[in-house]
Amino acid sequence: MSVAKNELNPLGRKIFLDRYALKDVQKETLKVGDVVVAVSNPKTGQREIGMVSELNDGDAITVKLDEGTILHVKREDVDKPLETDPAQMLARVAKGIASQEKPEVRKQWEKEFNWLLEDWKFVPGGRILTGAGTDQNLTYFNCYVIPSPKDSRGGIIASLGQMTEIMSRGGGSRYEHIIPQATAQLRQGRKRPLQWLGKLGRALQLRNRPD
Repeated sequence: MSVAKNELNPLGRKIFLDRYALKDVQKETLKVGDVVVAVSNPKTGQREIGMVSELNDGDAITVKLDEGTILHVKREDVDKPLETDPAQMLARVAKGIASQEKPEVRKQWEKEFNWLLEDWKFVPGGRILTGAGTDQNLTYFNCYVIPSPKDSRGGIIASLGQMTEIMSRGGGSRYEHIIPQATAQLRQGRKRPLQWLGKLGRALQLRNRPD
């Protein structure tokens, strides 16, 4: 029995469409019959795969999920993947990576990279699958470990700037360790370090925010 190339199970398909497939960010091409990723639970942010069944007045959209549930959502709660087959994503990635080679050998390397990626013989990091071959200013690195902030308000603000730049380009970040002086003050029951460390935590909510 033959197996389709780049086959995915239902969960793998959802992850591909939600996280890695190139999207029509402005949804200018959105139409009835399109495969979309829709927010099925606004409280938890859970997202499911479905198909647009109606484009209603204003921003209202009706989506029929793969498992049959009908959703009535706003346009902002829907993403439209431009890539609905993994082969499209893999071809984009192969071309994007090959673009770093000399012009006269790019086509050959694109073919070689595409062969390597097909059927998941080699799976790059998620940031590469998302960003390679696009015009988006995204990092190819999944995670960064940045130095802990200098033990001052200015040091914390400077580190927040680093985190914001990394996360706005799709990367994740963490610190090497907590600020030593803040740790000592926390042990003494002082609240001010908690306030500043809380700012660091809230900065995580800025991830993927556009410039």
